[in-house]
Amino acid sequence: MSDNNHHALVLGASGLAGWAVVDELLSNYPSEGTFAKVTALVNRPLKAEDTYWPLPSADRPKLQLVDGVDLTRETPEEFAKVLLGKGVDMGSVTHVYYFAYRQDDDHQLEIKTNCGMLERLVDTLNLVSTKFKFLAWPSGTMASPSITLSETELTSLQGYGIYHKGGLLKAPLVETMDPLPEPYRSGTWYYTFQQILKTKSEGKSWTWCQVRPDAIVGFAPSGSTYSLAAHWAVYLSLYALVEGKGAKVPFPGNEAAWHALWTDASSSIIARAAIWASLHPEKTAGELFNVADEARPVTNKERWPALAAYFGLEGTSPAGDDSSILKPSEYVTKHAHILAAKGLKVQVWQGGHLDLVGYNFDFDKQLSLDKIRSAGFTEERDSIKSWLKTFDKFKAAGMIL
Repeated sequence: MSDNNHHALVLGASGLAGWAVVDELLSNYPSEGTFAKVTALVNRPLKAEDTYWPLPSADRPKLQLVDGVDLTRETPEEFAKVLLGKGVDMGSVTHVYYFAYRQDDDHQLEIKTNCGMLERLVDTLNLVSTKFKFLAWPSGTMASPSITLSETELTSLQGYGIYHKGGLLKAPLVETMDPLPEPYRSGTWYYTFQQILKTKSEGKSWTWCQVRPDAIVGFAPSGSTYSLAAHWAVYLSLYALVEGKGAKVPFPGNEAAWHALWTDASSSIIARAAIWASLHPEKTAGELFNVADEARPVTNKERWPALAAYFGLEGTSPAGDDSSILKPSEYVTKHAHILAAKGLKVQVWQGGHLDLVGYNFDFDKQLSLDKIRSAGFTEERDSIKSWLKTFDKFKAAGMIL
């Protein structure tokens, strides 16, 4: 196998960012011929025709979609046999994009499960693959699963600690702020991931890096637990149906969050950054890189009117203390019969959690992109347009009107 004839293995390929990794690889990013084969592993049943990935053609990498893959079970030897039985050629894998994630309301169990999944995959690769070169994975600023933490319940802080009231660190957030100090550090699997990969890659011919987005704006064919884009899209689409085109829709949050700065990351820019990093190990090995659509942070004051306008609505400032205005998840629940009547495929979970975005994130939390730009990944795109393109995908999938 030549150096420009790679085999990509994508874990979590039906999730927000994992879906985009496969999409970008099949779209020949970074160039035609870089990858010969893409193996996409998912847990839940998924048919190729339901993925909305590019159709097969002679000038694209060959796609192998494998569902029913459970990373929480078996020894590495047994797991290798399971994959072999499903026709996966693990021996030829050169690049791994580890975007798998298992959510659990028991936070400590969630940490244990996700770390175990990564270890099982890496041990399997070390066992069966002689061509393995690089593993890229996403960390983030997300928290799990509670966003409303008291001063004595800080164990689920992650990334740069943005789920602490007001944030732990002053924006712009830079990679040298990582890792968080204790006791916050122990509440996330991100740092355990780093140690696992450092240990497992020692003396081996492969290496790794992590990319770190904040809010991910993207499409997932099977739905997503924490998709703010899907949450707001379903709400705004339904709002337009109930209230009519041209109706005013207040930002679902407070005044401080209306003005706070943050950096969106489309799933496609995350995917491209991960693929780019995996192909430049001389610059990226063992490193953490912030990633976003553009270096310029955006406020909800700029973002919300544009999102509302997509649905023919007028996005306005927060309604203040008006208790008669329902939060998005409450509004969707109240009018769920309309969605059902329209046959819309609503696939958003943890809506109540996502409602809090407009209230808890009332401080600046933008990520600095200086490090990844200096390393050579310089792609920029309009972050608001990324939201609208994602809405287009939701429409095509029958999730919104």
